[in-house]
Amino acid sequence: MPRTEFARKTKQQALTRSGHRCEATGTRYGFEEGQRCNCSLSLGVQFDHDVPDQLGGDNGLENCRAICVQCHKHKTRNDIQQIRKSDRQRDKASGVIRPTGKIKSQGFAKTEKAAKRSAKPSLPPRLLYKPTEETQR
Repeated sequence: MPRTEFARKTKQQALTRSGHRCEATGTRYGFEEGQRCNCSLSLGVQFDHDVPDQLGGDNGLENCRAICVQCHKHKTRNDIQQIRKSDRQRDKASGVIRPTGKIKSQGFAKTEKAAKRSAKPSLPPRLLYKPTEETQR
């Protein structure tokens, strides 16, 4: 699924709404509940989907946040984990990924060659050193 971008008008409206301040708020961005970053967006602004488009978020103004680069990095790390988990669950449900686990079967019969190999007598232990006359006394 290709990633979708916000329209230019939506980006302008989000920037105006934010007052050119970062709109990142709450624990999703690494802050306390209700706390806002509020740093100036003069060094860089990124427009973020509040609900990622790959998880069903749309490109409307309600889903657009004008945030600073640091807050965007923090949130994107968590978003990627959620998106990958969603992908795995979808693939497993559709049958693309086989369920993990061992095949419950009797297995293959032992061949004669394997039976001969296991019946082979073992060699006697080897001495690590040669005994001398003094050590034999």
